[in-house]
Amino acid sequence: MTAPWQNTFLAFAGPGIEHPSDTLRVSEGEAAKIIAELATTTWAPALPIGNERHQQYMIAHAQAGCVTALFSADGIVGFYAGSYLWIAPAHRRRGLSTPLILAAAEQRGGTVVPPGVVAQGFSPAGLIAHRSAHQHAVLTAIAAGWPVPPAVIAECRQNPRCWAEA
Repeated sequence: MTAPWQNTFLAFAGPGIEHPSDTLRVSEGEAAKIIAELATTTWAPALPIGNERHQQYMIAHAQAGCVTALFSADGIVGFYAGSYLWIAPAHRRRGLSTPLILAAAEQRGGTVVPPGVVAQGFSPAGLIAHRSAHQHAVLTAIAAGWPVPPAVIAECRQNPRCWAEA
């Protein structure tokens, strides 16, 4: 299985990165419907996503389908369901999209594109979140001394912000 850091950003996120649009943003109404559907989902055991500021959160994968959810004591506060990424407004700006995106990508074999989907779209904010998550995965792999593919390193070198952090 391929890890997210073994893929270029295009392979990680798919060709939908070329045309972000605000029309692709998940509305609160759409999110509420998806959460209602997820209420009957059977989940694999939830795993903590970190310590300190993230210690109250857990991530779990649905036992069927391409769904990863972010849980707090309040229940589901975020999800990556199919092509839909969403985090509840009260939980945004806490760095939660990175672990949620990377967990979904690991479930899907190193990419966020669900099986059978050729391209998924991104809102501008979603595209930034995916770039940040991928960059985090690559920089973590480099720091750990893992064998990051040359194409991924070359891509990172083209991004001054990424390479400055490596």
